[in-house]
Amino acid sequence: MEFLLAFALTGLVATSGWIAWAGVRGWSRLRDRRHEVRLARARSAAQIHQAELRQAELANETYQDFVRRHPER
Repeated sequence: MEFLLAFALTGLVATSGWIAWAGVRGWSRLRDRRHEVRLARARSAAQIHQAELRQAELANETYQDFVRRHPER
């Protein structure tokens, strides 16, 4: 029994560096992924805002054109 315990402990010590490396790598990937998602959301919101501004500009241009063509109103 002591042999198995010593064998398991030796195996754990021998692989602990790889386990720690995998944990750190997984954590950094998760952090990077969250950052990418935040950037994508911000980019999407900016594109929606630009589209809304462009829509307002087009509506203003249409109104100004109407006023120019029909000054009596």
